[in-house]
Amino acid sequence: MCYKFIMEGRKLVFILIVLGCKLTPSHGDAGSDLSKLSTEYFEWRMSVLPESSTRRGYHKYNDILESFTLAGYNESKVRADEYFARLKSIPRDELSRSDSLNYDILENMLSTYISGYEWRLYNNINTLNLLEGPQIAPSDFTSFFPFNTIGDYENYLARLTRLPNQIDERISLFREAVRLGTVYNNVSVNLVIDQIENVISACPLSNYSDNCGFYKPFTQDLDNIHTTNATRTTLRSRGVTAVNLLMDKFQNLTIFLQTEYMPATRQGYGVANLHKGREFYQACLKWHLSLDLTPEEVHQKGLDEVKRISEEMKKIMTKNGFQGSISEYFAMLKNDSAMFYNSSEAMLDGYRDLLDNRVDPHLAKLFNNLPGLPIVVKAATSDGPAGYYSPGSKDGSIPGIFWANVIRPAEYAKFSMLPLTMHEANPGHHLQISYNLLTETPDFRSKMEYSHMFSVPYAFPSYTAFVEGWALYAESLGEELGLYKDDNELMGRYSSEIFRACRLVVDTGIHYYNWTKDDAIDYILTYTDESRHGTSLEVDRYVTWPGQACAYKIGELKIKEMRQAAEKKLGDKFDIRAFHTSIMDNGAVPLDLLERNVNEWIEEQLAQQPQEPDSTTCSAQKQFAQIWLLSILLTSVEIFCR
Repeated sequence: MCYKFIMEGRKLVFILIVLGCKLTPSHGDAGSDLSKLSTEYFEWRMSVLPESSTRRGYHKYNDILESFTLAGYNESKVRADEYFARLKSIPRDELSRSDSLNYDILENMLSTYISGYEWRLYNNINTLNLLEGPQIAPSDFTSFFPFNTIGDYENYLARLTRLPNQIDERISLFREAVRLGTVYNNVSVNLVIDQIENVISACPLSNYSDNCGFYKPFTQDLDNIHTTNATRTTLRSRGVTAVNLLMDKFQNLTIFLQTEYMPATRQGYGVANLHKGREFYQACLKWHLSLDLTPEEVHQKGLDEVKRISEEMKKIMTKNGFQGSISEYFAMLKNDSAMFYNSSEAMLDGYRDLLDNRVDPHLAKLFNNLPGLPIVVKAATSDGPAGYYSPGSKDGSIPGIFWANVIRPAEYAKFSMLPLTMHEANPGHHLQISYNLLTETPDFRSKMEYSHMFSVPYAFPSYTAFVEGWALYAESLGEELGLYKDDNELMGRYSSEIFRACRLVVDTGIHYYNWTKDDAIDYILTYTDESRHGTSLEVDRYVTWPGQACAYKIGELKIKEMRQAAEKKLGDKFDIRAFHTSIMDNGAVPLDLLERNVNEWIEEQLAQQPQEPDSTTCSAQKQFAQIWLLSILLTSVEIFCR
C-alpha cells in the first residue's frame, strides 16, 4: 500500500512540476536539422545565382554565370520540391521561437516558388528588357567583383568569356516565347537596342579604356596587382579578345530583336489577352503583395487612396487661393524657375544636403539602435526612375548608394526631392536594409536573393510589399518629424504618395482591364507633378513587370494598419521606436508573417508589468527548489511507511 502511495506521489510530483513551471523544451534535433537545411538551401541559391552571390560577398562562384534554360528551370523545380519535403519533415513545434520564424519564411519561399512553376513559360522566358540584362549598366558586372589577385582576374575572365553563351541562352528562350505567344509588348524591349548600341559604342574594337565597363578592370586597376609586366600584357590581351567576342554577341542580339522578336511582340500593353493572362496577373500580384488580394480589390484600394490624398492636396490649394485642378496647380509651381536646380551637380548636392542635414539628425526620435552604416549619394548613370538604392556591405567598407537621377534637373522640382530621399536613403531602404544586414539571421534571410522581376511569379520571393511598403511609409514619417518645411514640400510629399496610389489603379488597369499606355499616363498626370516623359518611362516599367508597382502602396497601407492597431491596443504603452524595432528586427518577411509578428509584440507589451518577473516561465533555480522540497516530502513518506 505504501509503495503504491509513493509511486503515485512521484507521478504527482512530476505533474505538479510540469503544470507549475513551463520547462524549457529541447530544440536540439529539429533546430539542427533546420539549420543544416537552410545552409544547403542558401548554398544552392548562391550556386544558381553566381552574380548575385558575388554582390553578397560570397565569392565561391566568381568564375561562372547564371544559366537561362528550360531544363534549368525544371531542375530547379525538382530541387525546390526536395527541400520543401525535407522542411515539412522537421517538427515545427519542437523549434525555438526564432527558428520557428526561420521555418515559416523558408516554407513561404519554397511554396511561393513551387506554385509559380505553372507560369514558367510567360515573362520568365523573356529574359531581357529595358530594366534588366547585362546591357543596362556594364559597370554593374564588375562593381562588386574583387580585383586583388591574379586569381581574381582569372575568375573574371572565365565569367566574361561565358557571357556570350549566356546571351545565346537568352535568345533561345526569347524564341520559345515567340513560339508560345507569351512575348512582351514592344515598349518593354525597344529601348534595349539603344542600350546595346551604347555598350558597343563605349567599347570600340581594340581601343578599350575606362569607358568600356566590361574592360575597365584591365586598365588602371590591373596596375595595382603585384605581378610582372608580361603577365599584365597577357591578361589585357585576353581581356580584349573576350570583350571583342562579347561585342559581336551583343550585335547578334540586336539583329535578333529587330528581325525576329520585335515584329512578334504582343499588341496589348497588358497581359490580359494572353492565354490565361488574367490568372497569370493574379499570380504576379500575389507574389509581389504576399497577400491574397484580387485585381478588383487592388484597383478599388487605389481609387480610394487617390480620392483621400487628392482631398488633402486640395486643402493646400484652397489655403493658397487656387481654384484649378491638381495638375494645373503643379504646372503653376513648375512655371517658377526657382523650383529647380540649374545643373545636375547642384541637384546632386541638394540631395546630399537633404540627407545629411535635414533627415539624419532626427532619426533617433523614431528609431532605437541606429545601425550607422554609411551611405553616399551618386548620380544615376542612365535615365529612368527618379532614384533607386543599392545596398552596401555589413562591415561598412562598401557604403549603401542612393542613385539619384539628375540627368534632367529642369524637369524634377526641388519640392519632390525630400520624399525621394526619405524613400531611397533614410529612413527608407538604406536604414531598412542596414538593420537587416546587422540582424542575426541565417544567410538565406540576411543575404536574401533579389529575384529577376522578369521571372515572377516563378521566382523566390524578396517580399516587395514589405521592402517598398516600408520605404513609402518612411516618406510619411517626414510629416511626424516636421521635415516638410512648407506647403510646396507637403504637396511634393502628397504627389509622391498619390503617385503610388495611382499605380494601383493603372497597373491593374493595364494588365486586368486592358488600358492603353495613354490611359495610364493621362490618369497619373491628373494627380501628380510628374512629367509626361518620366511618366511614359514609368508606365513602360508597369507594362514590363506586372504587379510590381502595386507593392508599394499595399505594403504601406498594411504597416499603417498595424501601427493603428498597436496604438489603439497599447494606448499610453505605445512606443513608436519600439514599434519600428518590431517591424525592422526580423528583416524582410511576407506581410502576413509581419502582421503576426507585430500582433505578438503587442501582446508582449500588454503582458509586461514593471519590475515583475515573467509568470509563464521559471528559472532553473526555482525548478530545482521545487523538485528538492517535494523529494524531501516523498522521502519522509517512504521512511514513515517502513
